[in-house]
Amino acid sequence: MLLRVAKEFGFKVRTFQHVLEGYKVADELAAAGVGASTFSDWWAYKVEAYDAIPYNAALMTRRGVVVSINSDDAEEATHLNQEAAKSMKFGGLSHDEALKMVTLNPAMQLGIDKRVGTIDAGKDADLAIYNHDPLSAYAVVQKTLIDGRVYFDRQRDIAERPEREKEKKALMDKLKKAAEKKPEEKKPDATVPIGKKPAEKKPEEKKMEDKPKPPQSSGTDSAAAIAGGGL
Repeated sequence: MLLRVAKEFGFKVRTFQHVLEGYKVADELAAAGVGASTFSDWWAYKVEAYDAIPYNAALMTRRGVVVSINSDDAEEATHLNQEAAKSMKFGGLSHDEALKMVTLNPAMQLGIDKRVGTIDAGKDADLAIYNHDPLSAYAVVQKTLIDGRVYFDRQRDIAERPEREKEKKALMDKLKKAAEKKPEEKKPDATVPIGKKPAEKKPEEKKMEDKPKPPQSSGTDSAAAIAGGGL
């Protein structure tokens, strides 16, 4: 569908990403000259991956599609060479066909194959040197070069590890001492619940004064009042 849209509106799809079911439309992908970047052997881990198969990369390659192996995971990205090697088991690709999936083919998909992807004179010297065949599970990187400069050397890294451990320990000890010198924060009064103010002392209530008793009248006054009709 997207290839039809691209044809109608005149734009180019360079590479389909993930394309787990690319084997179903491999002929259409090859005819359109688009690449396919896929996982090596991920399948059936979610609904849209139920029809994914580990032979996907090999089947598309056999149909003439430029295929690369990708990853969504930073850890897996460190051993895509081994991920590419799986296509030799699932699909029977040759050693060079599998190696291209993590070297020349990705460079072609990105349009930078004139600079990287193969070891040729005039190209950027971006290289990883292994102690075994790069597609071997036992291969360990010995050196990494970027633009011809060595950014990683395993022998040098091993030699410098004791010094780095010593520096790490010194920094940890310094941090620990700084934490011990930090004054302790004032703790709240244990008798007062957290979040509540201490109860204020209420003023003493004044006792009500006794009401004055009415004056007692003498018998003469009472008789006069009665005689005068006051009661």
